[in-house]
Amino acid sequence: MASKKIPLFARRVFLVCFVGLNLGSQLAHAQQLYGALQPAVERTKLVEINQNNLLSRQMLNVSMGGFELAGGQRVGFDQWYKTTLQDTRVSWMTQVTPDWGVIWGISTGERGPKYTIDPSIKIGLVFDTSIDRVSRFSFKVSTVFGGRLQEQPCTADYGAIGNIQTVNCRLAATEMPPAQTLSYLLNSLPPDLHQLAVAYHKLF
Repeated sequence: MASKKIPLFARRVFLVCFVGLNLGSQLAHAQQLYGALQPAVERTKLVEINQNNLLSRQMLNVSMGGFELAGGQRVGFDQWYKTTLQDTRVSWMTQVTPDWGVIWGISTGERGPKYTIDPSIKIGLVFDTSIDRVSRFSFKVSTVFGGRLQEQPCTADYGAIGNIQTVNCRLAATEMPPAQTLSYLLNSLPPDLHQLAVAYHKLF
């Protein structure tokens, strides 16, 4: 007995119904997920947008320097230490209980031709409670993962006195031997790697 082929129209109707049911199921899952996350979203607020961290400012100051070659030509550091996007940190606080909250945030990092500031993650806790009608006690603790500043060296041609050598770009024109300048390459963690703040407020 020969099998009958399903008409093309019927196959298309079946496909449309199948896709519709699948999308409906995905939409239902998305709504459930949003419903679960909505309370946390409503308890979260932006607490920091910062483009003025110390490591980024340090490299901005370095980029304004320079030195003169033996022939009098000026070499500006901006060709090595200038960036198009400063390190930017954004942080939020999610309230977990009336007294406790979680701090969390990220930073973009920063990059120039001869240095990098790694992206970072910020995690912390905040506690704030009233002791009585006129006084409050609070503390905040946080730590940063990542965010290290690292400087890369340059290659310079010292001619007959030293040929081509690796050197710290900022110190290439000093009397210091090129190999010795490498120990002064910047390699720093963010100054706010660990933070702790304790406060007591009393109204008079």
